[in-house]
Amino acid sequence: MIKSVVRSSSNWLKSFYSGQDIAYPFILSLVLPVILDQFFLVSFNFVNTAMISSAGTEAVSAVSMVGSLHFFLVNTFTAVGLGGTVLMAQYFGKKDIKQLSKVCSGTVYGAVFVACTVSLLIACFHQNILHLLFGQAEPLVLENAQIYLLGLLASYPLQAVVEGTNGSLRGIGRTKASLKLSLLMNFVYIVFNILFLHVLGMGMIGLISSLLISRVIGMLFAVYTLRINRGLFLLKKEDFLHIRMKVISKVLKISIPFAAESLFFNGGKIIIQTMIVSFGTNVIATNAIASSWIQISEIIPSALATSLVPIVGQSIGRGNIADAKKFTKAFVLTGMVAFLVVDLSLLPFFSFGMRLFNPPAVIIPAIYRLYLIAIVMHFLTWSIGFILPAALRAAGDANFTTMASLLSMWIFRIGMGYLAGIVLGYGLTGIYVVMTIEWGVRGLIFFLRFSGKKWYQHTLT
Repeated sequence: MIKSVVRSSSNWLKSFYSGQDIAYPFILSLVLPVILDQFFLVSFNFVNTAMISSAGTEAVSAVSMVGSLHFFLVNTFTAVGLGGTVLMAQYFGKKDIKQLSKVCSGTVYGAVFVACTVSLLIACFHQNILHLLFGQAEPLVLENAQIYLLGLLASYPLQAVVEGTNGSLRGIGRTKASLKLSLLMNFVYIVFNILFLHVLGMGMIGLISSLLISRVIGMLFAVYTLRINRGLFLLKKEDFLHIRMKVISKVLKISIPFAAESLFFNGGKIIIQTMIVSFGTNVIATNAIASSWIQISEIIPSALATSLVPIVGQSIGRGNIADAKKFTKAFVLTGMVAFLVVDLSLLPFFSFGMRLFNPPAVIIPAIYRLYLIAIVMHFLTWSIGFILPAALRAAGDANFTTMASLLSMWIFRIGMGYLAGIVLGYGLTGIYVVMTIEWGVRGLIFFLRFSGKKWYQHTLT
């Protein structure tokens, strides 16, 4: 009986997750580490919000506000890692192994260069930026936000080394190595968070201290990870001792659409955050806690989107369009099923989850209402809106995904969100309804693109 079940499962996995050039064991070995990696990425925001809650709603609100700006900024250099993943995957698919060392060094140096530029620029004008975006917030909230932002900026160059390394590893399908790197960095972060926040009661300073310690250790381990995996890339010392601007420029050129899309998307989220700030501290805290809880169910689908990039990239590099299409469809469907299972499983634990955040009792019903909105729309729209475009980007169609994301975010989410939330007076609930509908709008655009041929008719290498 057991053998029959195992055999049936194996046959199902083979038919659904195997292609002409890639078999399902490789897919599983690639995806499972990324799911764990994504768990720790999401836990960054979740842990920050939950642990800082002991310092009061002002601190929670500050983390939430700066969190929007953080995701806007951090994507400028994580996009370089994504660009490196695409380029590495296509060279790897073409078996042009000699280029991997140069691309790896170009990805790491490119990420660090962008991170340093962003950190210095924002640090010079951080007070003006915070007052421009969140000037309506209470003074104590703004004070906490300033401390948190400066700490994040200091961590960016360190994190950029990690992002460049992870992008290179994922490009050749070595997600286990990138998982170990993220696992160590985030484990250190959580341990020091517990020590500084709950044991020593250091508040926002403790949050920043644990962040910087974890990023320093992560950077050192990233260098070590590249060293022990140097045979996979045929890494050459001279590629890292000499900065090759031509290679860095190529990586950055491929990364520009990724960065632009992230900037447009997260820039829109900042605009929405400024709308929410005008509703008051309790509503800011409601949004922060609801977003953190909702993101838990997005872990698996987000991991699928990340994993799809090297898979489609390698398939395109081999000229195998059939595999690229098959895996894209399989991952979108898997994401829909994952949402259905995880959201329904989390629903009974909502009360327990709220105890982790310790919010004022008055805002718990509003948090629950936002979560119910997300549950319905997750299954219907999220996967096609966010997993499907990962395949288009991996094939070199990032310019299209950038333009589509720009239009759907700024015309629909922001325009309709302002109308529903501010003009018509539906507040945070109205903004969430519009946000989840926008997932479907962008999904429809990407589905129509995927149904054609233009998305895979690009040359990157």
